Amino acid sequence: MRILDVDQSPPAEAAILTDHLIAGEVVRAAFVAPTGAILFTERRILIAQREHLLEARIETSSWPYRSVRHFSIQEGETAGSRASVRIWLGDEAHPLHLRANPGTDLRPLQRLLAERLA
Repeated sequence: MRILDVDQSPPAEAAILTDHLIAGEVVRAAFVAPTGAILFTERRILIAQREHLLEARIETSSWPYRSVRHFSIQEGETAGSRASVRIWLGDEAHPLHLRANPGTDLRPLQRLLAERLA
């Protein structure tokens, strides 16, 4: 997995980030990075990612929530510091690591993951 620096995106705009959503699939949280997007729907985690900024090919991965082994949230103490979330998926050795740019709120994502793992 990779480390991605992300900004929050309104879930209502998620359809423009990837065309891999199925009919009626609701996006609960969405994050964008310079090389792709990470969508958290009511069913799965969807990662659409380019290897490089100029790469034309996009790899899309889909993970059901049952594949989440665990997650961690790290929050900074000051308003301008970065928060991050790490999500261990399936048998991947390294977690998906999302570093939130200042001003990005990861608390809704934390609640969503906690709900899905409960």
